[in-house]
Amino acid sequence: MKHMPNWETIEVPRGAYIGWGTKAGQHVTGKVTNYEPAGGTDFAGNPCPQLEVELSEKAESFNKEGDRFEHSAGDTVQLTAGQVSLRRALQKANPSVGDLVKITLDGMVKTASGGTVKEFGIQIDRTGGTGAAASPAPKAKVRSDDEPPF
Repeated sequence: MKHMPNWETIEVPRGAYIGWGTKAGQHVTGKVTNYEPAGGTDFAGNPCPQLEVELSEKAESFNKEGDRFEHSAGDTVQLTAGQVSLRRALQKANPSVGDLVKITLDGMVKTASGGTVKEFGIQIDRTGGTGAAASPAPKAKVRSDDEPPF
């Protein structure tokens, strides 16, 4: 008797990748559809968090040349947290599928060495918008020495 394959369907991350600009206020807001603590790859080829979000608000993305792209509410986008600050923020928040998240570029900060880093804020609603959480999660501010992957 011939052996029949037992196919497993793999969920492949979908959606455009978000590239961060340099102006405060850029954000990604929506429902977490997938979170992999080591699903992405940072600039050195090491594993880093990857987040898939179904947008509840429009979002913008920038490429290396600074060209702006707009994503509509309902679109699915990907965030690869190769930046140290974004990695730490996502690891601390540890989102689950169904959570609402808002990740915001709070601004650029000068470093002692003369460079600049991006400072992010992250907010999470673990009730998925139902308001039934025992207590709200605190907003975490973190900094990064890296540029976003495009």
